[in-house]
Amino acid sequence: MRSSKIMPLPWIKPERNSPVSLQMQIVRWLEELIGSGRLGPGERLPSEAALVERLGVSRVTVRLAIDDLVARDLITRSQGKGSFVSSPMVRHDILSEQGFFDIVLAKAPKPEVRLLAFAPVVPPKKLAELFKLTPGQKTMRLDRLFLSAGRPVAFGENWLTPDAATLSPADIQGMSTAAVHRLILRHPIASSTNAISAEIAGATVARRLGIGARSAVLVLTRTRFDALGRVREHNRFTVDPSAYEFTFSTRGDVPAAAVLRTVAA
Repeated sequence: MRSSKIMPLPWIKPERNSPVSLQMQIVRWLEELIGSGRLGPGERLPSEAALVERLGVSRVTVRLAIDDLVARDLITRSQGKGSFVSSPMVRHDILSEQGFFDIVLAKAPKPEVRLLAFAPVVPPKKLAELFKLTPGQKTMRLDRLFLSAGRPVAFGENWLTPDAATLSPADIQGMSTAAVHRLILRHPIASSTNAISAEIAGATVARRLGIGARSAVLVLTRTRFDALGRVREHNRFTVDPSAYEFTFSTRGDVPAAAVLRTVAA
């Protein structure tokens, strides 16, 4: 989550007689604070009013300086909350064998994975049919929040096969679900189907990701199978597209459609 606390700053006094414009002096000052780590990813800047008062410049000058930094992705504005130092983008290669857990740990600055829930639940009807469950039979519901430098970037909702009920939260705290299936449940993942869609965040997702209600989000829906074609898990990962993006790369002159079809293989 972004920090609402404003860190103490070494303020400057912009020089009006300098050949460098007031706007650029403020830009360079903030760049130095960000580059040196005095203002870290996710930290909130003083309000425009506070900057105007402490720097002795006009609101227009402050706004133009912030606009410059926003345009270069150093600063992110959040309506009603203020301006924050941008967190580096986490890039997820959809053709990679790595899942969210491993990608966040490998690519996010100051990565963190929070276990929010792990409990038996009766799944929705469509998922019960997917898992071929008997009426009333439960799956294990696993919810996780993925953070980059303290900022939530992805919310994972996972439904695991009933045999996952033998696991404890401690068993899965530091493991990806693929590792759980391979190392503990002894049913390695052999294949998966995946789909990516754009949606509007509901209240729960918006609260988890710390974004505004009805913000645009990206959703990766994935079903994983073992070597016998049995469903082992169904996942729904919702990401904040301002901090997490899906990518893929190819070699040579390979049509994109052909590459994307391999995701479902």
